[in-house]
Amino acid sequence: MSEKKQATALLMGPLLHLLHERGLDGEAILRRNGLDPAVIRDPEAKLDAAITTALLDDCLQELGDPGMAIEVARHAEYSTFGALGLAVAAGGDLYSVLNRITRFHRLISDLVVTDLVADDDSVALCFRSNTDHQPHPQAIAFVMATIVRLLRIRIHREHNPVAVSVPEWVEEGLRQAMARYLRCEVTVADHYTLAFDKANAQQMLAASDTQLAAMLDATLAQRLAEAEQSSLASRLTLWIEQRLPDGEPAQADAAEECCMSTRSLQRRLSDEGLSWKQLLEDTRKTLVERHLRTPGMTVTQMAFLLGFSEVSAFSRAFKKWYGVSPSQFK
Repeated sequence: MSEKKQATALLMGPLLHLLHERGLDGEAILRRNGLDPAVIRDPEAKLDAAITTALLDDCLQELGDPGMAIEVARHAEYSTFGALGLAVAAGGDLYSVLNRITRFHRLISDLVVTDLVADDDSVALCFRSNTDHQPHPQAIAFVMATIVRLLRIRIHREHNPVAVSVPEWVEEGLRQAMARYLRCEVTVADHYTLAFDKANAQQMLAASDTQLAAMLDATLAQRLAEAEQSSLASRLTLWIEQRLPDGEPAQADAAEECCMSTRSLQRRLSDEGLSWKQLLEDTRKTLVERHLRTPGMTVTQMAFLLGFSEVSAFSRAFKKWYGVSPSQFK
């Protein structure tokens, strides 16, 4: 296994959008920095941190805009953050959302430690380097700006942080761009901080689904516990879980994700005593057992989250697994 420091591809998709918007050939810029444009379709794909740092420096030079991170954040969506984005999208109150980001941030980056710090006046996300590789300031600024953007969409367009800090090596142009977008003075500290008024911590994100949030919390906790497992089956299980809400994933797509042919994927799974069909079914069974423990979870919700195109198809699969229909089981 490589000892190189890695970062996830979460900002690569929005970065490409910005480059194209500015009339630049984003794919060519990625390739000259040693990145395959096809790889970045997965926001959780792991990339060599040294390469992504060089890429961001290259893009800064091409764009000539020290506030690049802010412009990239304007193109970000929940899906930009993979499974963690889905958990944020499920909502809840502001404090629970920030706490969820803190707990599961490691799923998108092990370069940064994220803490949630509360005092009498504020609740703050703090980002600190976790390795000897200092994260690129543009990458951290992108994450901070995106969090605020998503909160403005779901709480109020004037929802602003009350305090923001960055390390002293963050250039003045980026600090000014952050201050304008975040509508808050950006001070200098020994780490990155994004703080919100504690009096607003109980505010609920619009269209929150607390049952879905609870289910996703359980799923992400399981993913985090399994993240260090290195078997192909374990890695594919996490990949399948993330994609099931969008429909049943294809084996060919799984092979592409693992940078191998479908035949090679079949052979590797066989070495672990599995087939693609069995792995997909086992993943669904594990998920449905978690969902059944979620109060109020409906059969329709479970069918959607497990990637079935119709409730009837889920019901048939459920009866095959447990000998009774979902409604009889519940």
